Amino acid sequence: MLNRFLSNDLQFLSLFICALLIVSCSRGQEENSKIDDLLQQADNLLDSDGLKSLEYAKTASLIAEKTNDSKRKAETYYYIAHSLNILEEYEKSFPFIEKGLKEDATRGNNLLKARFLSLKGYHYSRLHLYKQQAKQHQEVIDLTMSRKDPESVMIAALSLASLGLSYTIINDYSPTHQHLDRALKHAKTIPDTVYHSLKKIYKVKANLFYYKAMTYIEQLKPKEALPFIQLAHQQAIVDDRPLALFLELYADYYMQMGKTEKAIEFYLLAIADKQKRIWNKSTSADLYLKISKSYNKINRYEEGEKYLRLSASERLIDENNNRKRVQAILDNIEKEERTIKNRDNQLKIVLCIALLVTLMLFLWKYREYKQKKKKLLSAQKIEIAQKKQLIETLELKVNESFSEIIELAKKNSPTFWARFQEVHPKFLKRMLCIDANFKSSELILCAYIYLGFSTKEIADYTFKATKTIENNRYNLRKKLGLAPEEDLILWLRNRVDDNPPTEG
Repeated sequence: MLNRFLSNDLQFLSLFICALLIVSCSRGQEENSKIDDLLQQADNLLDSDGLKSLEYAKTASLIAEKTNDSKRKAETYYYIAHSLNILEEYEKSFPFIEKGLKEDATRGNNLLKARFLSLKGYHYSRLHLYKQQAKQHQEVIDLTMSRKDPESVMIAALSLASLGLSYTIINDYSPTHQHLDRALKHAKTIPDTVYHSLKKIYKVKANLFYYKAMTYIEQLKPKEALPFIQLAHQQAIVDDRPLALFLELYADYYMQMGKTEKAIEFYLLAIADKQKRIWNKSTSADLYLKISKSYNKINRYEEGEKYLRLSASERLIDENNNRKRVQAILDNIEKEERTIKNRDNQLKIVLCIALLVTLMLFLWKYREYKQKKKKLLSAQKIEIAQKKQLIETLELKVNESFSEIIELAKKNSPTFWARFQEVHPKFLKRMLCIDANFKSSELILCAYIYLGFSTKEIADYTFKATKTIENNRYNLRKKLGLAPEEDLILWLRNRVDDNPPTEG
């Protein structure tokens, strides 16, 4: 009874726990799906809206840290760091790069590690730590150059190009072009159909063409730069990238070709592209300065002065505006974090209440069971006592009957056979099943043998010679078909008490 009760309640608890686990797993799957969706949105907006990309990535990281999924945590840290780099918040970016590199998933994944090291190299370049930059990009190349998957190929190509650009600091353009050509060749191994299916973080072909063109512009070789400017611009359009950088490069080309008005046209197009996209505007100051110089070159000093003032004012306000916008997003994320924590606390309270109710139900059921068991045990004790008394009474009667039959047998009483049949009602029926032609004297002899009397005792009690009883036993064994080694007493008791023959 106890086992059945405990089994039922354990089944109930098991079902309850399973339900909780199913809810938890379902919730975990939903959270993972939400993280993936947020990261996809962060990737889509990485070039067009760095702030929104940061917001999505940071929200994803809050969920990933709660679920403790190492790979997803690392992915969220990467997009946060990448977005902050785009927003030129390098100090805030670096801790997320370090956090990402420390994740178990990153240590066991060369591609993920290479992505973080690539960001780290970019970070060092912005701090003018070129030796550290070169070291990071070389490590990225070592991790990815031999890999054939498209993501690794594009990361390796970008690091090759970045490593090459470090030589421009010392105006050594030969190794720069060697690295850039190698990067372009490596990137071309990926078919366009495969390239177009990649995430935006891997779509770097426009960057490679841009770096090649920019290097020629720095060398004052605009004619050599033009084909790569065109390729960079076309690839940026295909990849849905902001065009400001590429339009500015066209403008630089026209300036070097002496076509100042054409250059101003493209500088203004670059400004317009930046303004129609939510983008990091901190570099607009440099663009305005270029426009100012261009107007001054063609003696349009009024316009030149206008853009010079714009350049100066933007340099003052852009950094503050960016920081305010980033802080606003961080405040929103903190608010979201509090909301998530409150939701988690509510879920914990519900689970605690559910467990408490389950425990109370179990205790109530157990108490009810104990009361029932107590009553049942009491009834069982009474029943056992009654049965014991009945058994003792029956045993007493059996013993009395057995003693009576023994005494009647010893006295060779005429009532022995009748009384024997009363005490052993199955005896006659089963003996007749063995042989229906048994004589009365043979049956009485069988009864004596069944009771365990020896040949001599039977002879003494029935006032017959021992030899006569021996002959009778011999004839009986022969009639029963017993082998010499078989014990007649055991045979009779087995046939009468245990294994009666089937009536023929």
